[in-house]
Formats: sequence, structure tokens, C-alpha cells
Amino acid sequence: MLVIFRTRSDDWERFRSTLHDNLDRIHSLGCTRLEAYRNRKHPDEWVMMQTWPDKGSFDEFAKETGPELDRKSGVRWTDVSTWQESAL
Repeated sequence: MLVIFRTRSDDWERFRSTLHDNLDRIHSLGCTRLEAYRNRKHPDEWVMMQTWPDKGSFDEFAKETGPELDRKSGVRWTDVSTWQESAL
């Protein structure tokens, strides 16, 4: 399952360092990929993508760990979208 987060914020370094410091913890909960980007023309716009094996593992992360890390990083997400893989 792909999860895409979007927001506007101004402390990229705080966000980036929180992710970096907790990467092993996030992976231990099941996340297999985590990427974060700043908009090239509007650096206050950010997007983060995470890949999770299933909805249940993401929901477990989103229950406590996700909000805790959001508080630490100073991020309040304006949009969170979940995408499940489609069988081709």
C-alpha cells in the first residue's frame, strides 16, 4: 500500500532530522520505503511517500507512532491519501 502525505511547513531540517533519527523504528513497524521531497519552486510545500505491506500495518503505525513523530517534527499533514496496488 502506498501512502502519500502532503503539507506546507517551514522547518525542513527539523522534519528531515526526525525522519532520519526514526527511520529504523519506522521500518521495524513494516514500512518498506520512505521518501520525502520539497517542491522545487515552493520549498514550503512537502510530500512524503511511504510503502506499507498492507493496511493493517499502516493503521498500527498511524495509531500512535505516526502522530508522535508528526509532533516531534512539527508537521501537520494537510492531505493523506492511501493507494492499494491493483492487480493487472
